[in-house]
Amino acid sequence: MDDVTALRALLNDSDPRAGATASFPDRQRARTKAIAMLDAAPARRPLWRRIPVLAGAATLVAATTAAALVVGAAGGGPAGIPSAYAAPPDPIEVTGGAPEPGAERLLDLADTAAEGDDAPGDGDVAHVSSTGQELLTVTSFAGEEPSEDDLHSVGFIPYDWQYWQGPGGDMREISTAGEAEDTRGDVEEHREFLDDRSDDFESTMDESLVLPRDLPTDADILAQTLLEWGNDDVPADSPEADGALVNALNHLYENRPLDADERAAALRVLSGFDGVEYAGSTQDPLARDGELFQIRIDEGSQTNEYRYVFDSESGALLYRDVTLLEEEPGESSLAQHGLELPVTVSYRTFVWSGWVNGIGDRP
Repeated sequence: MDDVTALRALLNDSDPRAGATASFPDRQRARTKAIAMLDAAPARRPLWRRIPVLAGAATLVAATTAAALVVGAAGGGPAGIPSAYAAPPDPIEVTGGAPEPGAERLLDLADTAAEGDDAPGDGDVAHVSSTGQELLTVTSFAGEEPSEDDLHSVGFIPYDWQYWQGPGGDMREISTAGEAEDTRGDVEEHREFLDDRSDDFESTMDESLVLPRDLPTDADILAQTLLEWGNDDVPADSPEADGALVNALNHLYENRPLDADERAAALRVLSGFDGVEYAGSTQDPLARDGELFQIRIDEGSQTNEYRYVFDSESGALLYRDVTLLEEEPGESSLAQHGLELPVTVSYRTFVWSGWVNGIGDRP
């Protein structure tokens, strides 16, 4: 009996990777939180992916199993994305003057968006394709407690994403990963984590996690809907609310096309964040003109800056990134992995968003 077989026999029903599917309501709730609040709420997993790795062959397999990140390649080449978009774009920079208050500009853009066209496509299945990059950090603990002998690795992983969701909650997500870029630390010790991060996952969501075909177009109601979506009763006036709301908004853009009134409502939600700034005109990595807005959110153990590029005519989101500005020191800090803040830990360019006839269909 090999180590993997022995470990899975030991885990038995507790093995999170056993079978073709895992208790989907639990997995989807965890996944929704990890994306809808993932990248930074206090006492939750941060946006970049951290894998705990233990010493020894069997415990190394256990870490792989518990992480449940990937289960094999999703096919050669980018999934439905033109070849010119296959390489991950560099985080964009804006030239010009100092940032200025952005709430009024966002409200003006929301008014423009409301007069625009609805999301393309005639079907009832939501489809979003995007491309970008995420930071993966790995730590090998040499013993029960962190020590100077622990091994740390980092890698910036480029991805192409395809996501579908049907009206009944049927969903499919294809993540096609490229080779890790800008790897640092004890990389070869963790090569299996840094390579082959692709996945093709499909299942049926719990009905409580399925958003309606038509979203609220009132900004306050949409904000409350997003706070309740996949979160455990996060009050709007709680310290966690801003982090939960901005990550739920990110999750919405990554998984749903928005009609004109819905785009306008989302822009009005963003305008309600304290300190939102207009940074200037720019181009996204696909050379599309847009307007860049940014917000800084203190989430207890860390402070993140979220930047968004919106099309100035339609209000559609073209690009977003997240930069870690400050963090508390500790074993899992980026400083321990040889990175100096600020670090852009994730960015995503939105290639196409609209409606198709069936899961797996592409425009």
